[in-house]
Amino acid sequence: MVIKFASIGARSTKFAFDIVKRGKSDIIVRNSTREAIISQGPTGRQAWNGQTATVFGCTGFLGRYVVTQMAREGTRVVIPYRGISEHVRHLKPTGDLGMIIPMEFDLRNRKQLEECMAHSDVVVNLIGRNFETKNFTHEMVHIDGPIRIAEVAKDVGVARLIHVSRLGVDSSSSSSILSTKAKGERYLRENFPETTIVRPATMFGYEDELLTNIGYWKTNFLTVKQATNIMRPVNVEDVAKAIGQMRQNEWTAGKVFELYNPNEYTQQEIINLCSMVLREKVNAIDVPQGLLRLAARMIDILPYHYTSHHEVDLMGLDEIPTESSPENEIFTFEDLGIIPQTLEETAIRYLRHYRHFENENKPMELNARAFRK
Repeated sequence: MVIKFASIGARSTKFAFDIVKRGKSDIIVRNSTREAIISQGPTGRQAWNGQTATVFGCTGFLGRYVVTQMAREGTRVVIPYRGISEHVRHLKPTGDLGMIIPMEFDLRNRKQLEECMAHSDVVVNLIGRNFETKNFTHEMVHIDGPIRIAEVAKDVGVARLIHVSRLGVDSSSSSSILSTKAKGERYLRENFPETTIVRPATMFGYEDELLTNIGYWKTNFLTVKQATNIMRPVNVEDVAKAIGQMRQNEWTAGKVFELYNPNEYTQQEIINLCSMVLREKVNAIDVPQGLLRLAARMIDILPYHYTSHHEVDLMGLDEIPTESSPENEIFTFEDLGIIPQTLEETAIRYLRHYRHFENENKPMELNARAFRK
């Protein structure tokens, strides 16, 4: 059940929502189709909760958590994939037999997109790239792809579309990643106003590109601009949980959510934190950004992806949440009733196996203020 009430004080310009845990007898009614979602069988993954979701980008970092979270609740999940089916086989055990449905697709093939969404009432688009390939440019992935998915979803009668963008998107950004994501997002907001937009900050977790890179490259971790850029890293589990809340609550349709850490850090502070958790100093090497970008452009010509000059463009950029206003209302974790995990509390989970063996089982012993010096 969802209870909506007017907030007071600093949040008087928007609504706050108290999310109450749903029971089996609760019925979700989709605002766009007026159809009721009725569960069948017992609660949990051993039954069908009445919802069918298609998760594009399910093989990515966030995708596996979103699929797992949905499957745990008994949602039937279609997991489109490119290439070979082995790319998604690790997702099949997340749900009961027949509840995880792999389907091959190409983002440029409308017929395959229709097949992937034909029986779904929710579509989550997580497709995104930090680098370009010979088959897909940023424009094709971040602009053309979301537009095509939204058009097909509307044509086949999908009730909800959740599109994951990124915190800090800006059509005038020096990063083509952020600029193309902003343009794709703007088109959806103008032409498909019921789309829920999600802008997570840099995410951390197992196999991430933040803590994992620092732990792995701790002897020569490259930075730019003296690592002074501001970051608000958010746990990937919290982002997946938030998307699950959006799927369950109809008031989130057409809203923009920015999901970020309640604490603000510079990249150097995160490096210091990792040094304390690892019990050894991370050797950060500051490199001129132009020189690093040139080296990345040379690496771009290699047949396999090691890095990209587009990823270098993201380095050094600040993650600044958008200020909410009546004309551009921004919602956060707070509106979903979620308290996000902080980096200090959870970093040891993801960094412990990068410690020297004699320190592996020692406690973190983190001084909450020492790493900020």
